[in-house]
Amino acid sequence: MVDSGYSKKAIELYVNNVNMGTLENPSIVTTFLGPCGDLIKLYLRISGRNVIKEAKFCYLGCPGSAASASAMTTLLKGKNVNQAKKLTEDDILAELDGLPKSKLDCARLSIKTLRKAIAEYEKLKGRSEI
Repeated sequence: MVDSGYSKKAIELYVNNVNMGTLENPSIVTTFLGPCGDLIKLYLRISGRNVIKEAKFCYLGCPGSAASASAMTTLLKGKNVNQAKKLTEDDILAELDGLPKSKLDCARLSIKTLRKAIAEYEKLKGRSEI
């Protein structure tokens, strides 16, 4: 994977399945299918004060998608929903120490999944900004 351009951090997150799995009784679960065919299912447990207490994911796709989702869930823990909305692809890439150029869309997939989950959570809680 190093020869393909993956950073050591991205490989570590992927190999160790960091934050991969499901959550019992999550506040929200959403699935997003990227244009490349990779899919991320994101589970969030959010406290009454809108703080993300736990974040886990499942995926179907490449190591770049798994590493990106792993980095995203790591970054989310302890943030409130408004802080989570401000996460960007660049934040994920920085957490990963980069990805191969052909895999930059994997960070975008994670962010799109997160934004969908937050929108669904806010709608569920009646706080949608329409």
